[in-house]
Amino acid sequence: MLFSIIILTFNQEKQIGKLLNRLDTMSKKFNREIIVLVTESTDGTLVKAKKFSEKIKNAKVYEIKKKDFNHSKTRNFGVSLAKGKYVCFVSGDALPKVKHSFDYFLEDLKLDKKVVAVYTKDTPYRNTPFIQKLEVLCRYEQLDKYTNKKGVLIQNLKKPFLPYTSENKFLWYVLSNVFACYKRRFLINHPFSKTNYGEDVLMGKYIIKNGFTKIYDKRCKVIHSHIYTPYEYYKRQKEDFSLRYSRLKFRGKGLIPCKIKKILALNIPFTKKSYYLIQLLFYYLIKLIALAHARVS
Repeated sequence: MLFSIIILTFNQEKQIGKLLNRLDTMSKKFNREIIVLVTESTDGTLVKAKKFSEKIKNAKVYEIKKKDFNHSKTRNFGVSLAKGKYVCFVSGDALPKVKHSFDYFLEDLKLDKKVVAVYTKDTPYRNTPFIQKLEVLCRYEQLDKYTNKKGVLIQNLKKPFLPYTSENKFLWYVLSNVFACYKRRFLINHPFSKTNYGEDVLMGKYIIKNGFTKIYDKRCKVIHSHIYTPYEYYKRQKEDFSLRYSRLKFRGKGLIPCKIKKILALNIPFTKKSYYLIQLLFYYLIKLIALAHARVS
């Protein structure tokens, strides 16, 4: 078997059918299996996933107890079930855009024996709050400028794409499991380390520091973003800062210039631009509070 496609989902009744049908269409020409890990959902996610598995060859559904869910542990469980040479993770709230994504994953993973992971960029959903949308766009634009004509960036220390310094470590370590593909043998030998958040970036750090190669391929882009309340945004930022300072050991580059530039470039009245700039300030105040609390804890 070539691909094992593992989907982690929770309360995605409205999304799961569309996602599963999309993945089935995209991967149909390959020898593949689809494994759906449903975390104790309270809506119709489990029922819809099981109906899909009854119609599609090599599709299986497993229910995970909410108390047992962990981003690392659950993915490692998925790997233990997988039979494919390559394991691809997809978040239940994501929607791959490009029909040839698995062709691109395969092309990248075959480039070199040291290549162990391929990931891609998120593009935000249309209904994402504007400032949160900017966060997604600016994050991946940092990587886009280093890609080749195909839209591919090969990341390893043997041929650095930029200096391996403290201020650049985010771009070195970044890896997103929203839509990513790994060599299964690598994940069996090097499972995701125990963490409640950021298992993908921790894996990215491990890959780089241990002489492996990961590839950023924006050709495989996926629609994915969140709609956070201010408190949810605070909690996510606190988690992010805690991870950066305690385990990743880097600060990361600020995205303020990119966000301001995008706001000023909008073809809208100045009053509307001012409103967005005030919103941006509000979000950065939340970030500062989250940073202070992360350092204390």
